[in-house]
Amino acid sequence: MEDNQEELKIAEKYLTEMLNADQNGDYASFIKRYETVDSGFNEDVFIKDVEAMKDELGAYKERVYLGSLNCSGKGSSQRSLRFVWRGIYEKSEALIVLGIHQNSGVWYVNENHIS
Repeated sequence: MEDNQEELKIAEKYLTEMLNADQNGDYASFIKRYETVDSGFNEDVFIKDVEAMKDELGAYKERVYLGSLNCSGKGSSQRSLRFVWRGIYEKSEALIVLGIHQNSGVWYVNENHIS
């Protein structure tokens, strides 16, 4: 039931960019696909999160795609999707969730969790 192949390609691209930004400690590259960034999430918070994630999980190795979920937009009619992968790291595994939504024909990241 994977009807979201084009959107999956976008999510894969964005996730790869964000994982590379994590690896390089590059805040600007990490947030570039967000439409808006939470005011509490700044470069200092990003660096601390990256360091904590590396301590807990080790280096990122690969991921296995698990599926997607349709979601409603943030109180609007925006098309929003959430993609899920099993992330394989040097020390452990984690669930990776990346949410994207479309606004005026452009796809933006609205959610990113690694747990």
